[in-house]
Amino acid sequence: MQQRPLGRTGLTVSEIGFGAAQIGNPELPGKQVETVLNQALDLGITFIDTAAMYGDSEARIGEYISHRKDEFTLATKCGDYQVTENGTRKTVKDYTPDGILKTIDTSRKKLNMDIIDIVQFHGVPGDTDDTKAAFEALLEAKHKGWTRFVGISQDGSKGARAAAEWPLDTQEFTYNILYQEADAILFPTLRDRQMGTIIKRPISNAVWQRTEKPEKAMMAGPWERVQTFPLAELAGDMPLIEFALRFTLSHPDVSTAIVGTTNPDHLAANVLISDGQKLPDEILQKTKQAFTERFLS
Repeated sequence: MQQRPLGRTGLTVSEIGFGAAQIGNPELPGKQVETVLNQALDLGITFIDTAAMYGDSEARIGEYISHRKDEFTLATKCGDYQVTENGTRKTVKDYTPDGILKTIDTSRKKLNMDIIDIVQFHGVPGDTDDTKAAFEALLEAKHKGWTRFVGISQDGSKGARAAAEWPLDTQEFTYNILYQEADAILFPTLRDRQMGTIIKRPISNAVWQRTEKPEKAMMAGPWERVQTFPLAELAGDMPLIEFALRFTLSHPDVSTAIVGTTNPDHLAANVLISDGQKLPDEILQKTKQAFTERFLS
């Protein structure tokens, strides 16, 4: 597994990270979660991304691998969290200072970690929130020693503005073969500020495997794009998931790309892609040109 610096934090992390959203599903057997989490570490993954709104994810990380904390860097998120009402789980948004600090403290307990490596906002405060007070609360958690570093998970111009305005250490955002907008909108700002970059959806959820348009917007948008994108032609003989992941990892400003799975075989296959081999410059150029012609022209 190849390792990369996480911006100016001084941390070094695996270029392929583990996205822990799926393991938060309470219907997923605990034994399966324990197996996949420990396998991730055994395979050399040293970065795990979770969030307060990912169901049982934080608690399961705390239960199954907190005793191996020296082997990985962990990032979680606040601003959103889950509650259970009448047996149904729902997401609550809370960017008040008290809410932010309470969520982070709760995460510390669930994760069984006094100090969390990274805490990020799960987006940015909304129009009715006190943005200044929210970011000050996030920074207060860092001053309290509850977290070593802070950041946000946000795409687009909103993410760039927040990164330029506040002393953040990391940013999580979408960058993949079907969504390359971050090249112009985000990467320049983050590069200038030497922030660590955490890439979500690096293979765009492999939407090309679906024969029908998904209902959820998060999947529907990429599915529509892949219908006109010459992915198979560009990939040639390379498997599409490998080609897509290598495209993301070939970007020089990517610190880590998080891939979520609960399947041990898929996890092992993903890790094999981290071999230090980038896509040839000619292929990268053709892929970026194909994207620009279809979605930016």
